Amino acid sequence: MIGLEIYIDIAPGKRQEFLQTVETLLEERPVIDSACADRAVFERHGAPNRFLWHENWEDREALEAHLASAEFRTLLGALRVLGETHDLRIVSPELRDDLGELLASNTG
Repeated sequence: MIGLEIYIDIAPGKRQEFLQTVETLLEERPVIDSACADRAVFERHGAPNRFLWHENWEDREALEAHLASAEFRTLLGALRVLGETHDLRIVSPELRDDLGELLASNTG
């Protein structure tokens, strides 16, 4: 599994339009046989109008195909009209530590 994260600061006065756009984008069904496992949008607590767009992909090849697609360019275009996109990241298991053992040791 590999993730894509895009941080977005929404322009003042564009919040409602952004939320409606996101709702529509999230409701769209991925293409049949899509390697996109899931996608979601999160708002940063205490920072109104700062959001994180997150997608999980089955593998790097599928993610790279998505990044080269017209669908992805459309997504970025919509986000840029509504605010400022920054800090686009690819998140993979190789780039982060597994904290499962730490969490397990703190619950017992």
